[in-house]
Amino acid sequence: MAFHLNTRYYEIQGKREEQVYGRLVEMLLKTRLRMKLESAPGSTDEDVNAYLAGLLTAYLDPVYLSSISEVLSRYDEEIFQAVSKTEDRYRAYWIYKVNADDLLVSLGVFHHIWQEKQAEVLRMKRYYSHACECNRRIYRKPTALADIHTKLASGTERYLSILSAMRSTYFHFSYRLHENEMAELQEQVRELEKKIPYQQVQDEFLDLYSRWLKGERDGAILQRLLTLVNQLKVMEPSFEAEKFLSRIQEP
Repeated sequence: MAFHLNTRYYEIQGKREEQVYGRLVEMLLKTRLRMKLESAPGSTDEDVNAYLAGLLTAYLDPVYLSSISEVLSRYDEEIFQAVSKTEDRYRAYWIYKVNADDLLVSLGVFHHIWQEKQAEVLRMKRYYSHACECNRRIYRKPTALADIHTKLASGTERYLSILSAMRSTYFHFSYRLHENEMAELQEQVRELEKKIPYQQVQDEFLDLYSRWLKGERDGAILQRLLTLVNQLKVMEPSFEAEKFLSRIQEP
């Protein structure tokens, strides 16, 4: 996977997560400027820029893709059933969030004409709205993530257009692989199963959480922290996920 920026190619392999995240932010900003979409009317989009860059960075991580694969579905009924069966409010939020995120990436990055997928666009809007409502019920107050989900739900077409333009300019793989081949590759990656010992996941979480508390707060770290919290909760039900999540989302 290569990007066109200041040099002809930007190689992902071997780069640190922070470097990749920084490049993706730069691509988003340049794409917005070229489209004259610097910010939404009456608001700013810096938080959405960080979220999108963090999400795209996460999608380059096989461990992240493995962690979300178990809750992804192409059918509303399966997703709603999964939510109704869980008593964990954060789990319900996570199911809606990752399915909305997956549709955002799939339509914006892996489809040449996302406008042809209006049913999927509407699904994404619903999932982000549900995720926002779940987030509010968990914390009983406005949060940064709830604000981002609201923007993504109300401005879905805007952000899909940005990702699509960003793909056309920088993501050269869209011209080298047929759309069906890319979709198949994406599906194969999702099905990767990789078992990570609890101690290893816990150590990574504590390291990133410490950096977060010290002020290193960007979209890539936030996405990774949310992923690790969910992994730890699944691996160890007694893990107090809500306590850490409330601190992570404090302004």
